[in-house]
This record gives sequence, C-alpha cells and structure tokens, in this order.
Amino acid sequence: MKPTAKSKQKYPIPLESLTSYYFDLTPVMLDKVMEIRNWIYEIAESNDLIGEIEECMKWGQPSFLTPKTKSGSTIRIGKVDDSEFALYFNCKTTIAKEIAMEFPEWNCDGKRALYLKANQKLSKTKLITCLNKALLYHKRKTEFY
Repeated sequence: MKPTAKSKQKYPIPLESLTSYYFDLTPVMLDKVMEIRNWIYEIAESNDLIGEIEECMKWGQPSFLTPKTKSGSTIRIGKVDDSEFALYFNCKTTIAKEIAMEFPEWNCDGKRALYLKANQKLSKTKLITCLNKALLYHKRKTEFY
C-alpha cells in the first residue's frame, strides 16, 4: 500500500482526485513533481503579490491558480509518458516563449509546454524563474506592457 500524499507533504493535497493522479506517476516522476509543487507553494508564500494557491484538476491534470490576487496564469503539470512530464502554460500567454528564449537548452515548445525528463536533476534556480513568470504573469503584463 502506498503512503498517502497528505501525510508526507508540507502542503497537503486538497483533493482525492489529485492524490490519485500523483500516485499514478512513477516514483521518480512523483519525486520531481512534488518538488516542483512545493516550489510553487513556497514562491506564493514568499510573495504577497501572488497570494494563496488553489490546486485543482483541470483537463485531467494538477493545476495551480492564484484565485485571490489573479496575479498568475494557470500552471498545469502533466505526465507525457513514463520518462517525461511537462509544465503547461496557457497558450494565449507569452510564458512558454519567454522560457524558450531565456533557456534555449531546454525542451520548451515556445507555445505552451516545458518538457522535463523524470530521470534528470531539476534546476531549482531556473525552474523557480519559470514558475515566477507564470505566477506573476498578469502583474508583469500590466506593469511592463
């Protein structure tokens, strides 16, 4: 029997559908996804412009929104296959394009997704930059455009 995500997480998983999704991932992928999930919550906690994170299922994938401040654009995390997962961004935003330009060495389609290999070490600094781009997208858009 697998341990429950709620008992192991600093940030409890709010819905059973999310727990089910997470525990259908391979163990290696689950570790990476949980690491990114924690960073999303930590970024939000450290920045009042972002505020509270709402974690839910959208399009069958875990999704992260900023419902109170509306500072960000939705981030989804989805399994591509057993060796790869992706961070998905709204295709009507410039988030993926910005990531592709800033980190050309990454597998980012420049439209909506950043693809990550489950067996590769995550670059915390670079991924936090990407997550910030999404979590502050609307704030950045109104301030800089």
